[in-house]
Amino acid sequence: MRKLLFSSLLLFASLVAQAQEEYTIEGKVEGVKEGTLVSLFLLDGNVGSTVAMDSIHNGTFYFKRKAGESGLDILSLMCTRQEGFPPMSLKIYATPNAKIKVTGTNTLIYTWEVNSPVKEQQEYNNFTMDSRDLWDEYQRLVIKEKSCTSETECKILEAKQDSISAIISNRELKLMQKLPISSVWMEKLNKLSMSVKYNPKFSYKEETLALYNRLNEEQKATTIGQAITVNLFPPTVVKEGDDMADADLFDLNGKIYHLEDFKGKYMLLDFWSSGCGPCIMALPEMKEIQEQYKNRLTVISISSDTKSRWKEASTQHEMTWPNLSDLKQTAGLYAKYGVRGIPNYVLISPNGQIMQMWTGYGKGSLKFKMRRYLDTPKHEMSIMQRGNTRIVNYPSITSTNTDILEIKQVELTDTATIVHFNAYYTPKYWIQVSPNAKLVDEKGVSYTLKGAIGITPGEHFFLPESGQAEVSLIFEALPLETKVVNFTEGTAKKDWQINGIKVSK
Repeated sequence: MRKLLFSSLLLFASLVAQAQEEYTIEGKVEGVKEGTLVSLFLLDGNVGSTVAMDSIHNGTFYFKRKAGESGLDILSLMCTRQEGFPPMSLKIYATPNAKIKVTGTNTLIYTWEVNSPVKEQQEYNNFTMDSRDLWDEYQRLVIKEKSCTSETECKILEAKQDSISAIISNRELKLMQKLPISSVWMEKLNKLSMSVKYNPKFSYKEETLALYNRLNEEQKATTIGQAITVNLFPPTVVKEGDDMADADLFDLNGKIYHLEDFKGKYMLLDFWSSGCGPCIMALPEMKEIQEQYKNRLTVISISSDTKSRWKEASTQHEMTWPNLSDLKQTAGLYAKYGVRGIPNYVLISPNGQIMQMWTGYGKGSLKFKMRRYLDTPKHEMSIMQRGNTRIVNYPSITSTNTDILEIKQVELTDTATIVHFNAYYTPKYWIQVSPNAKLVDEKGVSYTLKGAIGITPGEHFFLPESGQAEVSLIFEALPLETKVVNFTEGTAKKDWQINGIKVSK
């Protein structure tokens, strides 16, 4: 009997302890459609994961959760893809035992009121309420933009949003000047520093720097402090042709590595995050190329997640190659390699020189890149004369913005200039050559496209199963004294450019 009583007391104590670690979020909103789905996301660094969902009935919703080990959960409340809502969220800070009440009178979720005992929430509310009128108008514009029917209308709405954002930034700056430094204050400074880095029209760089100068060394050394620093004072970004940037990199057991350790083979750096869908989609293909090229290539994944999130995500995926982190999220190697979007890949030569850098993943794209750079034979330029025809085999070039086209041969005759290309791309994917393509000589004279062999300009050309094809473009005749020529489709960002094609000794 005593043993049973003792066990019951232990169970009761455990339940009480667990209840003391829980927090609740109770919502009471008006003007929202019955049955609207509400999602609760837990934020960890740059990643958010869904932890609970509820539907609004009679204007109410309710969540109960056990607090995380840190004692402070940062959450995001969203009504994703719900009619009448902006694609924005309500930020909520929660601690054990907190009873949080959310109220609203419309679908403008970003400015729903959060009544909470959590001090971080109260600090955050100060910023939101200080600009609530502007945030409400901003949300209305965002909702309206979702249904705009013309490019002109969309641009007008975006311009209005930008104008409101600038006024909000000014208000937040003035409020920050009066407030002591806190974690919420640091989050706001980080947002401002990102505007300094990425928005050329941002008008408050000096004011942001003045706020940054209030930080002490300990605050600057935090993860968010380092992120703010690299936003305001960007490091030198390496580019193709440079020696690779390196750093202390840790594996899941805390062992330190450096990229230098992997020299002697090609390296494929994979900058990823567990919250990035294409990053996860690429993992099976990365495993295949790691196995296929294991004697010549080392795949190295570098996570931007927090340490806890990185470890948790790594247990879910079988990564048979080095899986590392500098534990600086986006403030370390990510900044040095200029990573803005992920997945981001960097191919490095065995001697540590950057060969190629690209962003994004599509099925088969990594295999294409490896085949293009690890399996394609290297050729030396040669020139020969056949009667009145000069033939230039694999001419040297100064620069190119594409790895899809390689110039195999240039024929210069009295009547035409024929450029023979090797085309490389993902099997069964299409490429397209513009009918406006031309050659431009060193004097700036243009030579128009007159015809093509193996491809029709302006139409989709699908690569065969091999991912390689030969195509030729026929241009007006270049003068035989021409030494260097450029191939160009135009001046748009995606137009192919191959510059400094040497066609003479």
